[in-house]
Amino acid sequence: MAQLFSLGDQTMSKIWPFIYLAGAIFCVTGGYSSLSPERTAQTNADWIFVSITFVMCSLFPLGAMAYSRRRGIETFRKPSLDRHPIGWWTDTLQPIRVSWVCMALFWLGSCFALPKTDHKGVMLFFFYTAMVTGLLLGEWIVYRVYAKRVA
Repeated sequence: MAQLFSLGDQTMSKIWPFIYLAGAIFCVTGGYSSLSPERTAQTNADWIFVSITFVMCSLFPLGAMAYSRRRGIETFRKPSLDRHPIGWWTDTLQPIRVSWVCMALFWLGSCFALPKTDHKGVMLFFFYTAMVTGLLLGEWIVYRVYAKRVA
C-alpha cells in the first residue's frame, strides 16, 4: 500500500478518478443487492433507529472537524477527485465527502431495488435515506461553521 502512494503525485492524481469510479460502481451494486429479501430477513430497523441515525450522521462531520482542529489543523482543503480518501488526520473534508458520496450511491442502488423488496427492505431504505440526508446536512453545517478555514 505504501508503494501505491509513492508513485508520485502526478501519477496518483491520474489514477484516483478511476479508483473512485470503481468504488462508485461497487457502492451502487451493493445498495441494490442489500435490499434483497434474503439479506433483509435478519434486520429490524424501526423509526427510532432511523431518527437516531439521522441525528448522529448530522453530527459526525462536526465531530470530525472538531477533532482535527484539536490536533492542530488550521486550514482545510476542499475535496477533490485526485486525492486519496483516507487522510483524515491531515485532510478532513476529503473523507467526509467520500463518505457522503459513497452512501448516496449506495442509496441510489437501493432505489433501483425498492420495487422488489419487502417491508424490512423499505425500512432499510429509510435508514439509508437518513444516513445520506444526515451526512449531507452535516457537511453543509461544516461548511457554514468552518467557512473561513476552508481553502
